Parts: sequence; C-alpha cells; structure tokens
Amino acid sequence: SEAVRAVNLDSITNPIDRAAIETRIRNFDQAPAQLLTEPHPPRNSAMNLTPMMYNVTPEDVSMIMKFSSNASIKHVSANTNPTLSIQAIITISNKHDFSINKYHPNASTPTQTYSESSQTSIHQQTQLPLSMDSILVSNINLNRRHLDDNFDERIQQRHQSFVVTADNRYIISTGYWDKSFRVQNTDIAKITQVLYGHFDIVTCVCRSEVTIAGNCFLATGSRDCTVCIWIWNGTKGAIVDREYPNQEINPSPAAILTGHDREITCLWISAELGIVLSGSEQSLVLQHTLNGDILRSFENPSKISTPRLLSPSNDGDIIVCYDRSKLCLYTLNGKLMRQAIFEDETIQCMVLNADSQYTVIGGDRGFVQIIRTHDLQPVYAYPQCDASIRSLAITHDQK
Repeated sequence: SEAVRAVNLDSITNPIDRAAIETRIRNFDQAPAQLLTEPHPPRNSAMNLTPMMYNVTPEDVSMIMKFSSNASIKHVSANTNPTLSIQAIITISNKHDFSINKYHPNASTPTQTYSESSQTSIHQQTQLPLSMDSILVSNINLNRRHLDDNFDERIQQRHQSFVVTADNRYIISTGYWDKSFRVQNTDIAKITQVLYGHFDIVTCVCRSEVTIAGNCFLATGSRDCTVCIWIWNGTKGAIVDREYPNQEINPSPAAILTGHDREITCLWISAELGIVLSGSEQSLVLQHTLNGDILRSFENPSKISTPRLLSPSNDGDIIVCYDRSKLCLYTLNGKLMRQAIFEDETIQCMVLNADSQYTVIGGDRGFVQIIRTHDLQPVYAYPQCDASIRSLAITHDQK
C-alpha cells in the first residue's frame, strides 16, 4: 500500500531533496507517486536530426565545379532524396544551358577543383560530392543540355525563373517573349508542353511540395499583375486541366489570383497550407487561397519597397527580402515581427534549412551567410567567392 512506501519527511537530510518534496506537498497536498523509473528520453534536437550541419570539417568548401562555357549560373536545384532513382544537382546558366550532376551522399573529401577539361579518373570522381554531367564531360550532343532560345532579352533571368520537378525529369522555364512558359524534359531537352495563361511575359514560377505520386501545384507570376495556379501530374509528367485531368493539350489554370497592380516579382505556394504568397514591384505581399480567394496583405515596411524573395519556415513564419538588403520576418497571418538590414549587400537568393532554424543567404559580395531565422542575426559566413551568389540549394542530407 501507499502507507508502506511512505517516506518520513524528517528523515531526509539532504536539504535539496527535502525542499523539493516540501514544494510538491504544498502544490499537490502530498508527494505524488512515482510513475516512471526511467527518465524521459532527451528531446530530438536539431543536432540529432542533422549532425552533419554541426560537424567541424577541415574546409568549408568541399568541391569547386567549373563549367567550360564560363556562363554564370542562375539556378541551382538539389533534389537528392534517397528515394529518387537519380539524386542530382541541376544547374541552369544564363546561356540557358543546364547540367545534371549526380550527387554522392557518402562522399567526404577535402576541397578539389573539377572541370570539364580535366582528366580526372573515374575512381577519383566518385569520391567527390558531385559527378559532372557526362554529356558535358564528353562534349558531345550538347544540344541535349540546352533550353529553348526564345527568351525575351529584356527579362533578367534569376532563380525564380525556373523550377525543376522533384524527380529531376523536367525543367519548367519562364521569360519567353510569346507570354508562355514551357516544360522540357531533362533527358534530351525536348519541349513537352507550351502553356499560355497570362497576357504578358511570365516573370517567375514556383512549385509546392509533392505527393507520393509526384503531383504538386505550380504557380506562375507575370507582368500582367496576375498569378496562375496549375496542376502538375507527376505520373504523366505534364500540367493537366483540373476539370479534364486527361487533357494535356492547352490545359487551363486551376485558379487566377488577382489583387496586384504591378509586375509579380516573387512567389511561394503550399499545398499543405492551401495558400499562395505573391509579391509585386513596389507593392505588397498578398496571401491567397489555392482557389483564388484573397486572405490578407503583409505590411510593407517602407510602403514602396519591392519584395524580391520569399522563404517560409516549417512553423509558418515567412521571411521576405525587400529591395537590396532588408529582411522582414512575418507570421503566417501577416504580422511583422522583426526586421534586419544587411548593409553593403544585395541579397540575391535565400533558402531555409530543414528545421527552419537557420536561413542561408547569398548576394553580390560573394558571401554565403547563415542567419538565425527567429531573430535574423548572422551566425556564420563561408569564405568569399569570386563572383556574386545568384542561387542556393540545400541537399536532403544537409551536407
């Protein structure tokens, strides 16, 4: 019985133990029975989830890959989930060439430089985190790695001009003079779809998280001040019509979002939350549902600032980059919580890590910096690069 297991309070000589039991008696009238004999397991911290992010490596730069075209890279996409048949890093240059570079998750080597012209052995290549696209190495059939040439030269290509599907099989590109956006397969760069839904040049595109079947939503923004929502069918490898899902020719947008009065500059879409965020030039960030209903606008810190980048966290908080270097942290309901200005920097790209505790930014000065998401304070900077950082991606294992 409980009386048999009772402890005489006066027999406890340790003052800390005695004070603890007296506190429990005051709060609960008696010392509660012990429910567990083993302590609770430690909370699964970010260190346990992603230890590679916190390991001290001999060098910050594990590999440098140089392309013979000498074209600047505008887009980097890292689809490296172990469930994929091909784990790859896809890059797109301002000459509209792309490369499919195989990712090696178990590689761990000091810094090495690898270029198309080098005579690196196969064994040596496999020790590096990336293997360069075999077509670029052989320098044969380079047309299989070239996107269309009908881009409008007035549009400056950037990271959000392109989207790579989660299976690395298709690239969706914007910025064509005929006001279309296009789907091309990454195998031979064949155009599989040309889609029209806007009345002016398409300026940006993004995709939502994918289902097990590879389906997702796509959002496109345009100079016509609208955002169109599209449905991507992963099995068919095509955008399909919501009303007629078997129709792949001339599918209609699932929804058209209005409310902006200037060119769309940035987008973010979430199938899980059912919302779309969009920013326009010298204006506000608007939040819509996937069906096109407007929910709210986000306070613009200086009224005429241009939102250029959007990055959401797992907690629903959103970081918006305005103009050159102002970062603002919002709640999902649009409340401005914190601001930070990075002087002498023009931020060009921004991405959050898996648990959203840290945000990685890159800019014209050539620095890649890590900042804490909750207070926007910088915590680390990688060695300076020789050129501007235009695109960032984090691999699935966060190495």
